[in-house]
Amino acid sequence: MLGSDEKNALSRQLFPPLRFFFSDGLNIAEILFRDRLDDEVAIHFAREGHGGAEKINWRQLRERTAKIRGALIGSGVVAGDVIAAVMSNSIDTFTIALATLSLGAVWASTSCDMGPEGIVDRYSQVNPKIIFADDGYAYAGKTFNLEQRIREWSGRLRSLSRNLSSVVVVPYCKLQTNLLHVSQGCTFNAFLDRHTGDDLSFAPVPFSHPAFILFSSGTTGSPKCIVHSTGGVALKVKTDMSLQHDVRRTDVVFQYTTTSWVMWVLNFISLSCASSMLLYDGSPFHPRPTILLELAQDVKISIFGTSPRYLFELKSLGIIPCKQFDLSALRAVTSTGAVLSSDIYHWFYSTAFPPKAQLISMTGGTDIAGCFLGGTPLLPVYAGEIQCKALGMAVSIFDAGRPDSVTIEDTGAPGELVCTQPFPSQPLAFMGSHGREKYRAAYFDRFGPNTWCQGDLVQRLTDTGGFVMLGRSDGVLNPSGVRFGSAEIYSVMAAIPEVSDSVCVGQRRDIDIDERVLLFVKMKPDEKFTHDVKERIKTAIRSKCSPRHVPAFIFEVHDIPYTLNGKKCEINIKHIVNGRKVAVSGTIAIRQH
Repeated sequence: MLGSDEKNALSRQLFPPLRFFFSDGLNIAEILFRDRLDDEVAIHFAREGHGGAEKINWRQLRERTAKIRGALIGSGVVAGDVIAAVMSNSIDTFTIALATLSLGAVWASTSCDMGPEGIVDRYSQVNPKIIFADDGYAYAGKTFNLEQRIREWSGRLRSLSRNLSSVVVVPYCKLQTNLLHVSQGCTFNAFLDRHTGDDLSFAPVPFSHPAFILFSSGTTGSPKCIVHSTGGVALKVKTDMSLQHDVRRTDVVFQYTTTSWVMWVLNFISLSCASSMLLYDGSPFHPRPTILLELAQDVKISIFGTSPRYLFELKSLGIIPCKQFDLSALRAVTSTGAVLSSDIYHWFYSTAFPPKAQLISMTGGTDIAGCFLGGTPLLPVYAGEIQCKALGMAVSIFDAGRPDSVTIEDTGAPGELVCTQPFPSQPLAFMGSHGREKYRAAYFDRFGPNTWCQGDLVQRLTDTGGFVMLGRSDGVLNPSGVRFGSAEIYSVMAAIPEVSDSVCVGQRRDIDIDERVLLFVKMKPDEKFTHDVKERIKTAIRSKCSPRHVPAFIFEVHDIPYTLNGKKCEINIKHIVNGRKVAVSGTIAIRQH
């Protein structure tokens, strides 16, 4: 029998992860449908190039979900089976996910723009029973036929797993798809014909029952397949949204996302906190750069979720949302995916958005299905800072230069973002080969099993109490022994009017005595990368940061590579400039508007 000391030690251990709440009786789909009136709007769905938003009420959503659920049952799907999708951020995707979760099956998704290699890398590890795939997708005015890609990845996955019983092609773009060459191919109508006639019901599952499989970016190797629990994700999202960010049951919420990103799952569950949501599929800047603002006005968005990049583009284009649109319903704009620069804060509050709207910067990740740090309406907002720790998260900052666990949070010095107590939204496991070892290596090699190390550099300012994100620990810059994060450089670059985008990495090859900083810049259309621009960049970095921050070389490039999750590919670029071999990844893309 364990003594009190042993029990206390186990309760503090983060790896292997603890189990929370052992009783059955939970279902995420049921949580979304609970206490809803049939004729009230559940989802406003808008697609690029299709005019305004389609309204789907709760009765229609329930009927659609019931039909797909019945077809899943008719296909032999049971609790614990993995249902995967290569689909857009559409009402079909949303409904298939609801039906999947209603059965206690597990949901995994990737976006349509992912290449066959990236799809195979992910789904070969999770062994799905059915994969749903859109026949095509539209982005920035172009329609992409996916038939050839579906043929390729379906054949490869079928050869790797006999568990794959159907590849259901959804006629999203109404393109002609020849199913003869799609392994296990099936039309969406043929799938629906398997419907058993069952009414919609919800399988009660334990708190720790798997619900979602999320994937790391996979830019430096095979993507990690992160299994999240039913209760952990539901509790984390509702805590972050309702308690932390004040999302109310009367709100209309929106998050711009693709199905590859953790924000899709968070957006999905956020409907349980709100009255209704806007789903949008397509470019946020097509056919007009104001399209999302137009929709925000039309459906009276309360909580508008976006990225620093989107806000930067609005600012660069001279768009002033509060003067051009009625945003009187807007209470908060949330931003995640990258560091939000001080310039954007000043523009947001002084010029661009209604005075009552709060700008909330957040950081967390796919790993925890939520936030480590976020916002609150109860504290002041300071430019360039994240306001506070997320509720229920024992966040601290450890000295990055020491192997032992030494907190430096109160000193104002930068260090490793860590969590020192177990939390319910920890992953259950990593699927795939050597999953347990990968799980340990991802978070616990640095400080041991009692400390989750996120791999981000952060500092807490002593005067305001706010947090400043400094970039990834593995992408830290270290010229002449001075450590700093790339986010410090990006904050300066955001104020250079001629520059559209940039990426900053450190170079230290075997022949180099010291590390030097390399900066790659993408110029705006019709802007030239002149000697004057280069010198102004150096001067700005020197004055706003320090002489040690000034790059040794600044290069113009045609474009900046991002992962499909919207992260700059710093590590890949760093490997290249240091002469290391880099495998081509199916998750890297050049971004377009």
